[in-house]
Amino acid sequence: MELLILLVQNAGTLVGRTEIQALWGNDVHLEHDSAINTAVRKVRQAPGDDAERPRFVETVVGKGYRFIAPVDQRVLSGGAQPSASNIPLPSVGDFPRYCLTRGKQEFLLVAGENMLGRDADAQVHVEHPSVSRRHARISIERGRAALEDLRSLHGTFVNGRRIETPTELKSGTVIGLGPITLTFLLVPVSASTSPVNGEPEHRTERPS
Repeated sequence: MELLILLVQNAGTLVGRTEIQALWGNDVHLEHDSAINTAVRKVRQAPGDDAERPRFVETVVGKGYRFIAPVDQRVLSGGAQPSASNIPLPSVGDFPRYCLTRGKQEFLLVAGENMLGRDADAQVHVEHPSVSRRHARISIERGRAALEDLRSLHGTFVNGRRIETPTELKSGTVIGLGPITLTFLLVPVSASTSPVNGEPEHRTERPS
């Protein structure tokens, strides 16, 4: 998010890799090239951007990145200057709005691959002994979503039918991860990012 804010604040202007590197601070030791590449990939993944034909983030090879989507630079009341927390971002209508629900919990899915399972790094983390660590995967591309079983022990189901090959999902489809059921929805507004196990999500990775 810090990288996205930095790019939007400098929309239309090249942001160098050295400037991006400063987001981590001097007290964090890591391989910066790899960290920057990962952060940029995450920024592109959320709106389904394509590095070859970018609509949001353009790569300037060997130099840095430029945010190229239109940004609404509104003047804040009282003449205050925009800050990182209140700069307007591109319209939410530009972003994928698919989610999985379980009870009152919602988990927003992004363009690309979304892992479902007990693995701590899974985008949809389901803590249940009958759910495999890497149980299934939902791929969202070009406005279509498909569910694929990843050789799970207790199987993956679509509307009660066990699947063996990637299966397209429609809004309202009931997904089964063994005995655990979730509903796939196309939602009219942004879903929360709470994990489906009912516990609040706390992620400290920076930047994302």
